[in-house]
Amino acid sequence: MAELDNDHKVKISTILDNKGSVVYSISPENTLKQMANEMLAKKIGSLLVIDKAGALVGIISERDFLTIVGEHTKDWEDMTVSDVMTKEVITATPEDSLEQVMFIMTEHHIRHIPVIGDDKIVGVLALGDIINALLDKSLFQNKLLKRYIKDWPVDNQ
Repeated sequence: MAELDNDHKVKISTILDNKGSVVYSISPENTLKQMANEMLAKKIGSLLVIDKAGALVGIISERDFLTIVGEHTKDWEDMTVSDVMTKEVITATPEDSLEQVMFIMTEHHIRHIPVIGDDKIVGVLALGDIINALLDKSLFQNKLLKRYIKDWPVDNQ
C-alpha cells in the first residue's frame, strides 16, 4: 500500500519502491518493427530511447506508433525509432508527489513518464501505476476514517 508522508502526499519514490524499477528501452537506430515486437513481447505501452552512451534521448509510445502506422501504412516497418520518438522527454523525480506527476501527465497528455534521480533513470511511471497509487491512497484513508469513526468518543450525558 502506498504510504503517506507527513504532508499526506504519496511520493513517486514510494510508488517505484512498490512497483519496482525495471526500465525497458530501445536504441534510436532500431526499426519500428523491432520496437513493436519488443513492446508486444513485454506487454508494455512505451519504451525509453537510450543512445549508445546510455543517455535518454527520447520516448516512444504505442500512441506514437499507431499515429505513424496510420500515416505510413506501407513503409512503417523500416522506419527507425529516432524518426518517430518524442525527443523532448518530460520527466519526474523520485521526490515529486503523486499529485504533481498527475498534473504534469494531464497537462502534457502523456501516459508514461520517466523518473530521473541523481542524473540517472530510476524508473518509469505509467497511467496504471498512478491509478493503483490513488486506489491505495483512497483505501488507506478510508481505513483511517473508519477507525476514527469506530473510536468516536461517546457523549455520556
